[in-house]
Amino acid sequence: MTDPAEALAQQVTERVVDLVVGALDIDELAARVDVNALIGRVDIDAALSRIDLNALLSRVDVNELAQRVDVAGLVEQADLGAVIARSSGGMAREALDAVRCQAAGLDQVIDRWVARLLRRRRPAPQALLPAGAEP
Repeated sequence: MTDPAEALAQQVTERVVDLVVGALDIDELAARVDVNALIGRVDIDAALSRIDLNALLSRVDVNELAQRVDVAGLVEQADLGAVIARSSGGMAREALDAVRCQAAGLDQVIDRWVARLLRRRRPAPQALLPAGAEP
């Protein structure tokens, strides 16, 4: 059995705690808390190690999340004209370089055929030879 004095002390303690908690102004108490100091005492690595990220991510509805993305706002903020010009300009340069290389190769083939047809025995002038080629 429990000592009657101990039971009375327990009841009084519970009543005092209820009165103190009821009298507290939670907003005033929260205003006195130094949140930066509190956060500074938290071991983030230990807290994160207790989280199962796979279980957390399995609960995320990616479709719902994607629906919340303001695509129109992103498009307005992005300078799509500059992006398109930059990417298409690069593609145009590459295409032009490819055409120039093909034209130079075709020019050499035509020059060789013309030389054969005309039965030329002397080498082509240096200006017609590609860079690094020997006569």
